[in-house]
Amino acid sequence: MKQEDDTFRFYVRNSCLTVGTTLRGTDASASDPYSGFSLCHYTGDDKKHFRNCLKKLCQTLGADEGHVVVPRQTHSANVLVLTEESLSHIEPEDKDAIVTNVPGIVTGINTADCVPVVIYDAETMVTGVAHAGWRGALGGVIGNTVKAMAMLGAIPGRCKAIIAPSICSKCFEVGEEVAALFPEAFIHRERGCKPHVDLKGFVTSRLVGEGLAGNSIYTDPDCTLCRPDKFYSARALGISSGRNFTFAVMNNHLE
Repeated sequence: MKQEDDTFRFYVRNSCLTVGTTLRGTDASASDPYSGFSLCHYTGDDKKHFRNCLKKLCQTLGADEGHVVVPRQTHSANVLVLTEESLSHIEPEDKDAIVTNVPGIVTGINTADCVPVVIYDAETMVTGVAHAGWRGALGGVIGNTVKAMAMLGAIPGRCKAIIAPSICSKCFEVGEEVAALFPEAFIHRERGCKPHVDLKGFVTSRLVGEGLAGNSIYTDPDCTLCRPDKFYSARALGISSGRNFTFAVMNNHLE
């Protein structure tokens, strides 16, 4: 059940787990591609703005700023695995997914049209967040994330997944060279038009292929390109713009 305010949309918010994504907010301006809430530190945003947004996130979640892990994404299939033993030497460079079983750690990924995915096993309290652009989705970022979660005790058939707002198939126009990389079932064609890819549908198929039940996957219907007033969209605002932050945190905090 979704709950939201001006800045956050929550999909799960209980005593054990919080899963959500960010909205640009009412202070977003069409003339400023960074205005609103953005937690990306490497796409040209002002450092002070990033720090203010980080502070707001932590106040909302009751988290420590030092326990928020934001990777530098490169459209790879690389997964960062965080355990209590590895917290002292976190290496978030060149990572497009994070898996953890550590309470109190806020893990999240940034997107601006690509597909953000949160996967969790509520019994073992293992979470995974993944950035699935078309390159990462084809490269196996979903499979790598689920496998990393299984190594920490998660059972794929028991996991649930949430696909947060991302570009819809009507908006995701690609060239034939990209369309040819996807199964034809996820390509929409109309005479005289370039092909369109159903990236959300493809990501869903990857989750099912890794053992998740279809009815355990929730897909947010919102499209980032359709609603650049509410979400950051690289196709609408340009690559030099803010990002939507999709996150998960287990709520029994670290000491």
